[in-house]
Amino acid sequence: MAGPEAKARSPLAWLRYVTALAALIPAQANAGAWIAPEGGQEIITSVAGERNGVRVFESAAYWEVPLGERTSVVAAPWVEQNYDTYDGWRGEATLSVKRVALRRGDTVVAVQAGALWASHPDEGCGEGGGEARILAGRNIGSHAFANAEVAGRALSGGCGGARLDLTVGYRPRENWLAMAQTFVDASREGEEAIRAQITMVRFSANGRGVQLGVRARLDGDDAEPALVFALWGRPGSDREAGRN
Repeated sequence: MAGPEAKARSPLAWLRYVTALAALIPAQANAGAWIAPEGGQEIITSVAGERNGVRVFESAAYWEVPLGERTSVVAAPWVEQNYDTYDGWRGEATLSVKRVALRRGDTVVAVQAGALWASHPDEGCGEGGGEARILAGRNIGSHAFANAEVAGRALSGGCGGARLDLTVGYRPRENWLAMAQTFVDASREGEEAIRAQITMVRFSANGRGVQLGVRARLDGDDAEPALVFALWGRPGSDREAGRN
């Protein structure tokens, strides 16, 4: 919805389908409380920005495969280039299971937990660990939704942190989705980053989407402006269509 600052990266903290019109919102969204629709969910994201006067590029993917109406498997790798590590990059990945714990009217609450890998952990900590999160989403009328996620993560050796991802989405037309998001990332060592992101997604008749927007940091003196570009799809549905 990402190591210290970049955890706020992902355009990745959004919703899923539940009813006919609600389905048009979450099914094309990332890491929200809803379970992905049949065919799964795929979002490939690229971010280009500047941090401390240096160009920074991020690449991320989000794959969700439903195992039923209440459970799914989620994989989310991420990598950042030109970061200030000795070899100029850092990355991480999670593989987890998401389970809907409560579904009442327009509200859904889910829990998600799984394995975490981080390429450049702090000194004294290992690369492997785990992440757990609570996700809550609500459809607002027939054209809007809100989603909130709270996550805790820990690496072997005691390193870890917490994240908060907030998303509000509005669909002005059937094939357009506007989203405003806030990402708060706080490590156990005291680092904190707060970012805001505004994007628009346009969907085609086959359900594929193209997302474009901007992201900026709200805390600190440097806004770290960045452009966000993403492609949305449903790989399972695409493969089925190719066989027909």
